[in-house]
Amino acid sequence: MKFKVDEWVLFCQFPDIKILANERLKSVVLSILDNDPLYDYEIFIDGSGKIKKVKEHQLFSMPQPT
Repeated sequence: MKFKVDEWVLFCQFPDIKILANERLKSVVLSILDNDPLYDYEIFIDGSGKIKKVKEHQLFSMPQPT
């Protein structure tokens, strides 16, 4: 898996749709779903307080501070 538990990431609901690909929400990885055939991670979305199961291609690394 690309991301680790407690790692901050950016979540995009529809990364394959060009007009929505830049809508990204700050989230944290709660768990890695190794035994789930459909989803890869469970995340907490900062701000909305929602917990979602997502696929890896919907997550992006946070930009590193300079």
